[in-house]
This record gives sequence, structure tokens and C-alpha cells, in this order.
Amino acid sequence: MKKLLFISLAAVLIAGCSKYIDEPDNSTLTTEMLFNSSRDLDNLLYGAYGAIANNATLAGNWRVFPELLADQVTVNVAEPSTADPYTKLYDRILSEAEYADNYQQAYMALQSANTAIYAIENNLITKAKDPEFSDSTRNRILGEAYFIRGLVHFELVRYYGHQYGYHSTDANSGIVLKIKPMLNVKGIADIENVKRATVEEVYQQVIRDFKDAESLMPPVPLRRGRATNKAAAAYLARVYFQMNDLPNALIQINKVIGSTPGFIDPEFKLVRSPATGNLTTAQTVANVSAAFKSSGTSLKVSENIFDLVGVAAYPVNGVMNRKYYRTTAVNPQLAISNAYMTEAAFANNDARKTGLITTANGKNYSKKYDQALMNIPVIRSAELLLDRAEIFALQGNTADATKDVNLVRDRAIPLYNMNTVITPANILAEVRRERIRELGCEGDRLHQLRRIQLNIGPGDRPAVSPLPWNSNKLLFKIPEAEIRATRGAIVQNPD
Repeated sequence: MKKLLFISLAAVLIAGCSKYIDEPDNSTLTTEMLFNSSRDLDNLLYGAYGAIANNATLAGNWRVFPELLADQVTVNVAEPSTADPYTKLYDRILSEAEYADNYQQAYMALQSANTAIYAIENNLITKAKDPEFSDSTRNRILGEAYFIRGLVHFELVRYYGHQYGYHSTDANSGIVLKIKPMLNVKGIADIENVKRATVEEVYQQVIRDFKDAESLMPPVPLRRGRATNKAAAAYLARVYFQMNDLPNALIQINKVIGSTPGFIDPEFKLVRSPATGNLTTAQTVANVSAAFKSSGTSLKVSENIFDLVGVAAYPVNGVMNRKYYRTTAVNPQLAISNAYMTEAAFANNDARKTGLITTANGKNYSKKYDQALMNIPVIRSAELLLDRAEIFALQGNTADATKDVNLVRDRAIPLYNMNTVITPANILAEVRRERIRELGCEGDRLHQLRRIQLNIGPGDRPAVSPLPWNSNKLLFKIPEAEIRATRGAIVQNPD
């Protein structure tokens, strides 16, 4: 009978292993004790979802990191801590911004997802053992586990590895790729051979996982906050777009929002009320704010393809509130940079300026996270629409790119003319500027600059030179405890 230590790779490594390995045998659980029904597997997935909805990962830091390193925010209040040395991150001194907790939570999610996959593949749960374990339940659990595994590996490799295509096959260029749970960990020898995969290997595994997730998951989630086949398709579109594999990105985008330029299938339509006709200023503000106004298990906002659900007992927006939420009594840690406002060049009546940005004491602040309790949108249909517009622009298809851009603008600008013409000479720049306006403070900026191989500008940092898109200074450092525990098998990122 196999014994399974239900702990993550990171938890083992950060603790130097002895905390777990030296415990008596009652610290382990047999697989029979762990798995009696499909509900046990769902509990594993709850743990995995909890790890990605953590402030250290997708609900917080992974949404903040790309903004802090790029050029569209500035430090407003400096109060760094050991767990959150964000001022060092802003200064681009990543050797002093380790963020061990984000690494640990990520591998805890992987351990839970891999354990669920292992249990199903090894028939630890069967219909004979649990009559509720139907084929549809089996497929859903497998699909959700693949989704979480693909998501975590993808997000990690974007922080600990270079942009795809730059030395992607070099040894140790990626992350520790975990596609099996940790079983029978008895000593340091069981983990010291852990090594980093290449960026190429990680991306190929991510693609496989999202494809499997898309094929297995249902279109309707088990409950709010759980992933669906369309969430997997959308995330795979994001992966392909990051890789600059534009033909495959377009295929995935069209699966989610439909293939008609200037239109989104009703399931994930942009919020626009009223649905037709001219909009007032108040209506445009309500439209662009809707994605950031939901909380708890209330009805999902249509344009939020996948979001992280927060309830009073388990809020998910703590980091985002502290970073961005300004009140008369509390100053947020981050402000929007002047560089962002210049590059966005909003029209004066654009609701993304009048409704999602507030000005006080000469500074600009984001209002996207100004709810005491809120769900965090992870991927919105507006992102896919702008991805598609950029693909069309790069293909020389100005007419269809313009239709998609106009759809984004129409719900944000009062009395906007949907027949606005953008010239072929300007279309790519207009699409990319629209992306800045729409996705500001949502964790997109650094990834976009690296993808299109543009220098990472200084923003409002005084006397700071731009960083090349492929600079080693943009690579996060793997926690030193991980490296020590594996006796150097895991190689640190270069300075």
C-alpha cells in the first residue's frame, strides 16, 4: 500500500524536509484513508482553488507583480514587509524580493491537483466504491485538476523564466515541472534530484493540460468560482498569445467569444446597458465598472470568463485592496503613474478614466478594486477581444481589427460612433493603446511588453534607464530554501 505525504513540494523544501521526514509514521496517510469518495477528490480541488485564490498568487501578487516591474504604477506609500517587499520589486532589485509564499502556494496547488489526477488514474475511486462517481463526475474532476495544473505552471514560468522563444530550450530555463504528486517521501534523497525543466518543456505541458481540461470540463461549473471548458479555452488562448502563436490563439479565442468581428457571443458579452442606442456618462461608468463590482456567489458578470470568488469568511481581495483602494482615511500603496496616463491618452469622456480612475492630491488612483469585498476577475472577454484585434492588425486585416476595437470603446465612451475608421497605418498602435486603457492595473503590462519585445520603460522612476525585455533583472529569484533543500539541484536565476 502506498503512503502519501499530503504536503507540497515547496512545503517540504522550505522546511528543509526534516520537519516532515523525521516525524513518526502516523504523520502519513494511506490512500485508503484519503480517498473514499468523489467528494474527497473535490475536497482536494477546494484546496487547489484556495491556493490559487490566495493573496500570494492569482488573487493578489500575480496580479500586482507585472505592474510593479513595468511602467504603469508608482509607489504611493512605502510600507514593505518581509512577506511583501514590494518597494524592492518596484526598484527592480529582485534579489531582495524573494516572495517565497507565492512559490509555496503554487506548489501546494500543484500537489492537490496532481493527487486528484493520481487517484483517478490509479482507480482509487471507482463506481463500485462510490456510486456517485459517474463518468461526468470523473471527467469534471480530472478536467479541473488539469486546468489548475496548467494555470499554475503557466503563471510560474512567466515570472521565473524568460519570455517564450528566448533561450526556451536552455537547461534550467524554466521551473520545476510537477505532474505527479509527491509519494513516499522518506528522506532528502527523494527530493534532491528535483530540477528545473526548460521553458519549452513547461509550455508544452501547459498546452497539454489546458487541452485536456477543455475536453473534459463541462460548460457549466459545479458552483460559482469553479472552472469550465470555456475558462480552459480562454486560458489556452492567453498561453498561445503569450507565445506569439497567433493562429492557435485565434482558434481558441473564437471558441470562447465567437468568430464574428465586432461581436461577442451572449455568454461572455461585454457589459453594455442599455444593449443598443447611445449611452449616457453614468451608463458608461456602470458598464466599465461591472466586472469589478461582483462579490460572493451572486450571478457571474457575463464578461468575466473566470473569476475568483470571495465571501465574507474567505475574502480574496486583500492584496488588491491594500495596493489600490483609496479612501479618505487610507492611502493605497500604489498609484497610477503619469507615464500610464500619457500613454493611455484617454478621451476626456472615456469612462475608464472618469469612472475607474480617481484623482487626489495630484495623483491618480485605480478604482477597479474599491470594494470592501469583491470577486477578482482573472480573464475577461475584453482581453480576448483585444488579442483578436491585435492578431487581425498584424495580419493586415484593418477592417476586422477596427470592429473589435470599436466594440470595446462603444460601451465606455458616450455617443461613440461604431463606424469610426482607423487607418492601416495606425491600427496596430491603436489596438495596443486600447489594451493599455482597458487592462490597466490587471496584471497584463509586463507580459505584454515582453511578448512584443519592447523595453520595459522606467515609468515615473527618476533617472532610471529602460530594461531590455529579455533582461535577467526581470526574473524572479527562486526561494533560497528550495535551492538549499535540493543541495543545489535547483539552479538559481542569474542576476
